[in-house]
Amino acid sequence: MSEAAILTGASSGLGLEIARLLRNRGLAVVGVSRRPSEFTTIEGDAAHVATAKAAIDAAYERGPLRLLVNCAGLGIYGPAGSYDETKIRQLLDANLVATIVFCDAVYPRMRDAGAGTIVNVLSTAAIVGKPNETVYCAAKWGARGYTDALRNEAKGSGVRVIAAAPGGMRTPFWPNDRPELMDARDVAKVIVDNVFAPVPVTELVIQRG
Repeated sequence: MSEAAILTGASSGLGLEIARLLRNRGLAVVGVSRRPSEFTTIEGDAAHVATAKAAIDAAYERGPLRLLVNCAGLGIYGPAGSYDETKIRQLLDANLVATIVFCDAVYPRMRDAGAGTIVNVLSTAAIVGKPNETVYCAAKWGARGYTDALRNEAKGSGVRVIAAAPGGMRTPFWPNDRPELMDARDVAKVIVDNVFAPVPVTELVIQRG
């Protein structure tokens, strides 16, 4: 029986590329996304507890749950004062609440098993405050704080917690083609290689020099 991995945001962009690499590594990938795709096993909102529970059930049908990759995200940009309540909630749900919901559902199971890896895909917006990205940065900084706290809580449990902060990538995240940005396939390879690296990695910042 294969080991299982849960991946949120599996339908496109970086999440889709990570899913392909994990499959090539022999993992049974349970993809979570809002719309059907090649890897979508559970169709739903990653910010909902019911979605996390359904993904966990599907994972255990395939094998021991050894990896969670939180890659779901949403970008809405604009100057401070331009965000209405709906946009604020959408950004917080997709970039912060979904990460918390899946980690809170999966971590206790990994802790009890004494093994597992959690990767929270953040952004360089979790490191540097950027103009026209105030609410997006707030959500990503919150996810970074949660990840740091979870890593400290997980010490000695056998569970690894990795924060991955990529810069801009050429994905459907952007409405227009951005050839100057990184290829999502290259970023996915860096993340997956570090998941399986023999030396424990806790933080990755991936950007062009």
